Amino acid sequence: MPSDSQRLGNVFTTFDRYLLKRYFHVFVIGFIATYGLYVVFDGFTNIDGFQAGAEKVSSNDLNGLEVEQNASTSLLWIMLEFYFYQSSLFFDMISPILSVLAGVVVFSLMVRHGELNPVLSAGIPTYRLAIPLAMATIIVNCVMCLNQEVIIPSIADKLQAERGDMASSAQFVEPVYDFSTRIMINGQEVFLTEQKMKNAEFVLSKPMVHDFVTVKSDTAIYQTPTQTRPGGWLLKQATPSYQELEIAEFAREIIQPGPEPNEIFIVTDVGCDQLCNRNFSSLISTSDLIARINNPSFSDLSIRKQKLDLHSRLTRPIMNLIAVLISIPFVLRKESRSLILNIAICACVMGGLFGISQCFLYMGSTKLISPDQAAWFPVITNGTLAAWFTNRVQT
Repeated sequence: MPSDSQRLGNVFTTFDRYLLKRYFHVFVIGFIATYGLYVVFDGFTNIDGFQAGAEKVSSNDLNGLEVEQNASTSLLWIMLEFYFYQSSLFFDMISPILSVLAGVVVFSLMVRHGELNPVLSAGIPTYRLAIPLAMATIIVNCVMCLNQEVIIPSIADKLQAERGDMASSAQFVEPVYDFSTRIMINGQEVFLTEQKMKNAEFVLSKPMVHDFVTVKSDTAIYQTPTQTRPGGWLLKQATPSYQELEIAEFAREIIQPGPEPNEIFIVTDVGCDQLCNRNFSSLISTSDLIARINNPSFSDLSIRKQKLDLHSRLTRPIMNLIAVLISIPFVLRKESRSLILNIAICACVMGGLFGISQCFLYMGSTKLISPDQAAWFPVITNGTLAAWFTNRVQT
């Protein structure tokens, strides 16, 4: 009986490892090149913000002539720190494109170097060569999932920081209406790391109170829910005070007195992350995205968009794999005389498939179809086309 390692060796040959190595070589080089181009372009475009941050750091640490001498070092360090965190978000955006591009380059190099004909002459099917590339794409998908679910949520405050001011997690507040409590939440700035809001305003409406009233606080701190109390905002130095509010009996569970006489605790599921960039769901994990969908505080339009983002996130690994497989019959096109023409046709087909996906997503966002249909119909369509084009591949 052959051992497991022998059976694995029969499935994963030396040539498979060669293709796998070439795939990741192209992927890594492509990521370094594209991210380097982004860093150069973005860095020179926003150099003023980095310089302001470097001068601030240097002036706090040094005095006199040493400030100017240390400014360049501080500038490089601030830029390095900023783009180190941004690389995670850039990887999430560019990986689907690079995974397809790496597969196209690998097959193109096989044709260019005359490596394909000997393999086909040995009786090996063309799609047998797709196994290592499919495995490589699955590995890339796993890294993308790890990046999306673990890395990006843990550094979300750094990803939203201003250039040159990584120490601050301040963001401008986007007013939110809590549909479950009928409270309008607004403020000047929200600090993601400290979980607090500056110059907070909570507009209470009827029938919770006798008349419309705006409760203001210089500092409001969000307290996450526990087993003993619900989550909500603790308003420091609130005006008017709790005793001055004419609160209805049913609303006293929502509007509660704080630990101190001049504090008010307002129960709500709207936290700091929902007061800024709330439509930018790529910064949160899938579990947090599902929690937002089940949150009664959001409007139907917001929940619909988040459902669309959830299904798109679930289908993205499948779409990446289908895109790699669908590129094979166009790069290795039967009876083709020009490799450049094959790559051009493949690029046009990929552009058409991308257009189909965007068309479905647009119909989903405009309520022409449901969010799950908008995300899964492109998978069905592209998968069908991938099977349809298999007869075009060189054998």
